[in-house]
Amino acid sequence: MSRFRLDGRLALVTGGSRGIGFGAAKALAESGAGVILVGRNEAELQKKAEELRGIGPAVHVSPFDLADSQNIAAWFESITESIGSPDILINAAGMTRRGPAVELSLEDWNAVIALNTTAIFELSRQFAKKLLAAERGGRIINIASLMTAAARAGTSPYTASKGAVGQLTKALAVEWAKSGILVNAIAPGYIATELTEPLVNDEAFDTWVKQRCPLGRWGEPEDIAWPIVFLASEAAAFITGQVIYVDGGWLATF
Repeated sequence: MSRFRLDGRLALVTGGSRGIGFGAAKALAESGAGVILVGRNEAELQKKAEELRGIGPAVHVSPFDLADSQNIAAWFESITESIGSPDILINAAGMTRRGPAVELSLEDWNAVIALNTTAIFELSRQFAKKLLAAERGGRIINIASLMTAAARAGTSPYTASKGAVGQLTKALAVEWAKSGILVNAIAPGYIATELTEPLVNDEAFDTWVKQRCPLGRWGEPEDIAWPIVFLASEAAAFITGQVIYVDGGWLATF
């Protein structure tokens, strides 16, 4: 079972103060990795860091708005100088703007693409630059979506952004494979988080999800967290360029 352990590794987790990001951080810490929690709200990050201290070897926080893509490089450099160069990158930060395409503003579109896609590209390449310079491997795990493969009305910016995440995962995996940087994505089904809270609280939508999903329930952040740990571990040393759907069987039926 040692190949599933992450002792001595350092993981940077975006969206680390809530939902899938925090679930991933907790599972990574329980598997022996040090973690760096990233999010916009420092108070929330500190609160979540306190929950993790004592579980893993080290917990750090680094507040930053990843939508500010122009400054990701400088911010990431400051992390490597003050904390160290991460071995594992979990791109879990995300957002959505819902509504008919003809009613959404261009600002809505740009905001979703900036955080869900552009930030992943820029942070991943800054992460990879450090690994390439040091001639060492690493792991990148992106959070994709059911909407990487399918779509619902009223979600055009989010669907486009997550479709891009799936293809970006493959492109970066191919580019960096020979350097030992493995890039994969987890595509969650419907997971009960702060992001989906309006849908969970919608009685009709909640009923539809439970009826439509073969396992008959919403997923929880920990349902995504442990597949992330697997992909970050040596047990997944021959897996790269994959989008793995963790969806309760959603895409297997119609």
